Amino acid sequence: MADILPFRGIRYNPEKIKDLSRVVTPPYDIISPDEQERFHNRDEYNIIRLDLGKEFTDDTGHNNRYTRAADYLSKWLSSKVLIQVDSPCIYFYELIYALPGGSQKTMKGFIALCKLEDFKSGKVVPHEYTLSKPKSDRLNLLRACNANLSLIFSLYSSAQGTINDSIQRSIGNSAPGIDVLDDHNIRHRVWTVVDPETIDLVKREMKNQTVYIADGHHRYEASLNYSNELRKKGGLMSGNKNPSDYIMMYFANMAEPGLTVLPTHRLLFNLPASKLEGLTERLDSHFLLKPFDFSRSGESGARQQLLDAMKKASPQEHLIGMYLKGDNRYILLSLKDEGLLQKGPSARPFAWRRLDVAILQSLILEEILGLSEESLKKQENLSYVKDIEEVLQKVHSGKYQIAFLLNPTKIEEIKDVTSAGERMPQKSTYFYPKFLTGLVMYKF
Repeated sequence: MADILPFRGIRYNPEKIKDLSRVVTPPYDIISPDEQERFHNRDEYNIIRLDLGKEFTDDTGHNNRYTRAADYLSKWLSSKVLIQVDSPCIYFYELIYALPGGSQKTMKGFIALCKLEDFKSGKVVPHEYTLSKPKSDRLNLLRACNANLSLIFSLYSSAQGTINDSIQRSIGNSAPGIDVLDDHNIRHRVWTVVDPETIDLVKREMKNQTVYIADGHHRYEASLNYSNELRKKGGLMSGNKNPSDYIMMYFANMAEPGLTVLPTHRLLFNLPASKLEGLTERLDSHFLLKPFDFSRSGESGARQQLLDAMKKASPQEHLIGMYLKGDNRYILLSLKDEGLLQKGPSARPFAWRRLDVAILQSLILEEILGLSEESLKKQENLSYVKDIEEVLQKVHSGKYQIAFLLNPTKIEEIKDVTSAGERMPQKSTYFYPKFLTGLVMYKF
């Protein structure tokens, strides 16, 4: 079902850019303001000037971050800082990284163009909802630059792993065209694949695949809107293959052992005392509670015991860690019975309701603590944190009252939810590691 094409990618010219690590960045949406400034200062040709340019108080409709990005792109192409490869190809992209615990992993996948499809077609499937402001930002950048500057991260399902195996046979023992270490010590290696038979095999194999968007929903929807916008203006012929009908994607097999999803933990703040009163007794109606006390022993040891217990969860178990400000214990919450998820009216499919993040949201945050779905979306009392150490620091600081610790969402759960026509709860997945922006670009 997926329409895949090779393309003539745009890359930094190695004759002019000797150290690629100075000009590439992480995805724009995880770059902090301090990091944005640092990347701007790192090199005059850093991709940040295209993908996340600075805003100034005297910006106008004719001089702003988007028009400046277009000017930089044009100048860098004309001066050969950026060059376009000679022939259409796909790219094999390998990331070598260490998990927070120290174990080494390698993620493998390929970069190609994918035809933009409305989500209703079922050919390309989202797993989360989008917000209007980021989509508007990316649409304005597309209008100015007519280019995909960064990768959409997508998943497909192949137990046989035919595509990666075929590509690896094609490149053999050849050295990668790109080999760069990023600021987080993650190694990024990219090979150019030009063999027609390998490319044809990839296209054939992907025709039978549904593509699941992992990261990049806002950019995907902005690109779809831009393509439709051009058609309405009469700039494109209906039914023809136009360059703006396609988007640059990284494709990873769901069965790829190097694929990692990290959890995003929840912090609650500014809750009235009435909502906290008797909380553990109210939780007892739905959960078994197991405390890990550290009143007489070390906090770090109790925390590790909790995390170890959570890691051992079977597919049928739903375990959530909890820490209350001022308490001398962690509490492991274990759902008593999945039958509890069937009670009461719900428009959500069961695949969604049995997610740990959904159980936390519906049974604990909404039902027991009385927070509305709308207030959770607005994050009126809710904050998200990925790093476990940061979670505890924030609670100890006094601002936050409760921390809920989660296991990572499983790839199979994402597939089950999206296949049921639903999208994941907010901040339920954090795919790791992140791809670098600036390794390959697509101009149309």
